[in-house]
Amino acid sequence: MIHMAEDRVRAALEPYHARLRSVVELGYQECLEVKRFRAENGFGPLMYMRTEANDVFDAVVRNAIREFSDDSDVRIIEEAQTAKFCFSETVLVRFKKGDELHLGRNLMTQAVMDFVSVQGTLPGLPPAAAKVEVLYSATELGDGIDRVLVVARDGDDLLWHYDLDRAPNATTVVPLLRAAQEQPENEEEVLVKPRLRKEDSGTRDSKGE
Repeated sequence: MIHMAEDRVRAALEPYHARLRSVVELGYQECLEVKRFRAENGFGPLMYMRTEANDVFDAVVRNAIREFSDDSDVRIIEEAQTAKFCFSETVLVRFKKGDELHLGRNLMTQAVMDFVSVQGTLPGLPPAAAKVEVLYSATELGDGIDRVLVVARDGDDLLWHYDLDRAPNATTVVPLLRAAQEQPENEEEVLVKPRLRKEDSGTRDSKGE
């Protein structure tokens, strides 16, 4: 793997910029809808911040796999705990939640150190491909995605980064979940109709009912 200048990475990823941002926003919106569904149905909030972070990451990666699975120029490498995306055998991308230093939040396993090190090598992947992270961060209110960055790093050192800005007039539309107790308007469906005993007798009638 090599360190690639920002302009070369931009050129390689530019055809995919809008789609990279879109999968992040869709994944985050999905988790907001699940959170709303939990609240509307009386389920308590998640207890740990790491659970929510994992849910967002899972949703982002799932959306990315679905988005790019039919692209002949995008190779998807699915692993036990993550997935990587190799664009035109030139740039290798992984998605991560970003911190205030514009670095991905990681547990420093050997696999992570190999990815974030300029000199690190990854088996089965083109040695000439640049390794970058697509980092996302939420708004202060947590009601949406604030920034999506493409970041190059060497260990804990930030080499460069640039923003994936939302396209003008772009909107993210996700079908809303409907709470379980809601019924469509004018729908009168009786799920269980109790059978009453005959008031004049405790015995069955002639039809055996």
